[in-house]
Amino acid sequence: MFFEAKDVTPDTLLAEVQRLANAKCRFVTMSQTVVDENTLRLFYHFDENLTMSDLRHNPELCVWAPTDAKGMVHLRMDVNKDTPIPSISSIYFCAVLIENETQDQFGVRFAGLPLDYQGGMYLEGEVTHAPYFTMTTVRRPAAAAKDDAKAESAKGDQA
Repeated sequence: MFFEAKDVTPDTLLAEVQRLANAKCRFVTMSQTVVDENTLRLFYHFDENLTMSDLRHNPELCVWAPTDAKGMVHLRMDVNKDTPIPSISSIYFCAVLIENETQDQFGVRFAGLPLDYQGGMYLEGEVTHAPYFTMTTVRRPAAAAKDDAKAESAKGDQA
């Protein structure tokens, strides 16, 4: 990801989020990255000074750089999936949705959620594990890819 993020821990998260709320930052969303089988990296994204609202009127703000100084603030936290994470919904109530979605999709738990679907906001009761999505790139050798392309074009000619 091409932005700078401030590292926080479960112990410092709420204080940092409260500081951002006091500075009138808007909570935008949270994103997740699977680090390993037991670790999840959470990114909390905040908008300063309603910069995101200005993008359609100020296209120069749409040029993102590796250091994101365009009014966005990001927090990064690595968490163990077995350890409950403090919910920020006491500060930004709208976080209830993304935190419940993260529980459903990644199997982590948030402590202090005012509306806690217990991992069942999207998932049915018979689902036995969190179905997070991961991507893998498979590269074929160049010769095999050319042979596959020839075979596909030949099939198209026969149809």
